[in-house]
Amino acid sequence: MDIDILKTYLERRIQYTEKLALRYTTDENNKPLPKRHIFSRIKNHINNFLEKNTKIDRLIIIPGLRGTGKTTLLYQTYLYLIKEKNIPRERVLFISVDDLKSLNYDLRSSIEVYESKILFEDLAISEEPVFLLLDEVNHDPNWALTLKVIYDGYPSIFIIATGSSALELEKETTADLARRAKKEYLFPLNFIEYLKISKKIDKYYKTKILKEKILNLLKDDSLIPKFTSEFFTNNEIIEIYKKIKLHSFEIEDFLKFGGFPFTALYKKDSEDLLLETIKKIAYLDIPTINNIKSSSIKDTIKIINYLAGSEKTSIENISNSLNISKENVQNILEYLEMSSLIFSIKPLGSEEKISRKTWKRYFITPTIRFMIKDYLGTFKESDIGFLFEEYIASTLYKIQITHNMSNINVFYDPNKNSADFLIKTFENKIIPIEVKYGKDKNAEKQVRNSMKRYNAEYGIIIGDYELEFRDNILYMPKELFLIL
Repeated sequence: MDIDILKTYLERRIQYTEKLALRYTTDENNKPLPKRHIFSRIKNHINNFLEKNTKIDRLIIIPGLRGTGKTTLLYQTYLYLIKEKNIPRERVLFISVDDLKSLNYDLRSSIEVYESKILFEDLAISEEPVFLLLDEVNHDPNWALTLKVIYDGYPSIFIIATGSSALELEKETTADLARRAKKEYLFPLNFIEYLKISKKIDKYYKTKILKEKILNLLKDDSLIPKFTSEFFTNNEIIEIYKKIKLHSFEIEDFLKFGGFPFTALYKKDSEDLLLETIKKIAYLDIPTINNIKSSSIKDTIKIINYLAGSEKTSIENISNSLNISKENVQNILEYLEMSSLIFSIKPLGSEEKISRKTWKRYFITPTIRFMIKDYLGTFKESDIGFLFEEYIASTLYKIQITHNMSNINVFYDPNKNSADFLIKTFENKIIPIEVKYGKDKNAEKQVRNSMKRYNAEYGIIIGDYELEFRDNILYMPKELFLIL
């Protein structure tokens, strides 16, 4: 390794990061791009660190799919540090770890050179804060150990590390590192973020109180009967809901285009870019998870296209339809989950039933399904209902992995004429959830079938309904659930 070349590279990064940050975080009119909700949480972590508060998380790991805005988030964080917190530029190091890999450098040696050849100080004893912003950290095979060493040895260093492979980050996060790291997942846009980024609203609505009430329903089914009365007696919540309801006509476009910041802005003009992003996941991200053969990479694209066009997602169906071995199909599906492109929902039941029955597989945002089907010429307007189901599934999955302290688990009912989803609460109670884009006379029957089967006291139907609790079923307007 040539230390002088690495030193020069890092110096140039420090010199030009602000210029790059401004390019990444402004639109064509040089106006700042909207910030995602996660940005306020990142700011809180930084402020706690700088103010030396009791509760400090100074190692933040941000898993997220390509295209969700991780790099933009890091650049927005960089500008916040140098412009609002007045951190000297040389003490904020932004590194694209996949760039390091292409230059044959590793993360650990880069930090050592940064410390000894650029800052010229011993960061182990320094009290002046240093910020490391590490993009696509999973491209360094030893990233977890490196971050653990930095965290333990350098108390004045604050680290934010992003990665495109959520499950790979989970896998490589050892028990020791997991105790030190705070995970902040960056998911595709929700409806409110879509409205803001696509410039339909000027500022974010204050939806926190409403989000918490809906989340609490899923944690504790005993709150379901009280929800409507509490809703209609809370003027703040009513006003929030009225504002959201004004944008009901945007929901269809949101399902089609609202998953990513760039698709929200450019709609159908972003189709090629999204398809290119999917190819990068197959050709660049997945090989970092496992050394797979080039033939398997081509099979990956075939399976992605198959998943977009079919609701029959069993390994056997995929294998027979595409003439790919079951073992290869299973491996590729696992890799796609690791990349955060898809997720699976298991049937509720015994281990035997789980292994025997088909797992439902969804894209992390319905925008992916729409764009692929639109490109292939197979999208029909009747598909909107399934796009909506996919969004609700994605929302429940998001809740499951970000609110794991509440032990919320999502399943589906493998029996016919049943609810779409089953929430299993921390008390092992079941809440059946049926999703309809519109109204459906069968929705109530399907929920009641699942309620009876699993001895559930209450059920939820999400669709084109007025908010109402009737006969142990909560009818929830779709606009309400879209804020999660």
